[in-house]
Amino acid sequence: MSGKIDRRTTLAWVTAAAASPWMQDAMAQNAIAQGAAQPDAAQPGTWPNMELPPVTARGYGSDPNLVDPTVPWPLTLSPAQRAMLKSIAGAMLPGDDRSPSAASLPIDAFIDEWVSAPYPQQQADRALILPGLAWLDAECKARFGHDFAAAGEEQRRAVFDDIAWRGREKQGYQTPARFFARLRGLMMAGFYSLPEGMKDIGYIGNAPSTEWPGPPREALAHLDAGLEKLGLRPVR
Repeated sequence: MSGKIDRRTTLAWVTAAAASPWMQDAMAQNAIAQGAAQPDAAQPGTWPNMELPPVTARGYGSDPNLVDPTVPWPLTLSPAQRAMLKSIAGAMLPGDDRSPSAASLPIDAFIDEWVSAPYPQQQADRALILPGLAWLDAECKARFGHDFAAAGEEQRRAVFDDIAWRGREKQGYQTPARFFARLRGLMMAGFYSLPEGMKDIGYIGNAPSTEWPGPPREALAHLDAGLEKLGLRPVR
């Protein structure tokens, strides 16, 4: 699914990914998105003070047109932001012998659709993700003298290492760490909702099965042990 995809496909993808466990507890993660800025954007670790224009487009409402569906809100990310997301996706989910790099998939389109949607959860994420991308640029400029796009792989990794694990982030980098955690959750949800991601974990969905050998012996043994503790005898 490399290259461009249409908005209807992306929206269906967003809907499917919304049920992912990586999307859970998002409001708690994003509670710091507003009012967490610091005044001096020239120092490393400083969270930018951004006034984001509100998303005023309408949503689907309670009675969407399923015969002639359209996406009622515009996408809002810039080409530069989309390019950053592709680079970050490749760093978070590199290619291996099981699946391609997330940078080769339209993860950036998924994030753009998500943060552009006019719903409370998506707008809470927007208030964290967009300043986070700006923070990456400012952080690279403060450390290396150039923005994220011009940074090399080692420089980007040095920044990511300071924010990659909440609870172990660099002192003063708590808000960037929350941004990174939320973006990672969104990218994981997007990646594993795609055919490439489903194949990676062996998920076959509703594919028909002509032969089913039954549950494995290990599962039956585990079930039998549980039944015996309840004083029940397995019936087979």
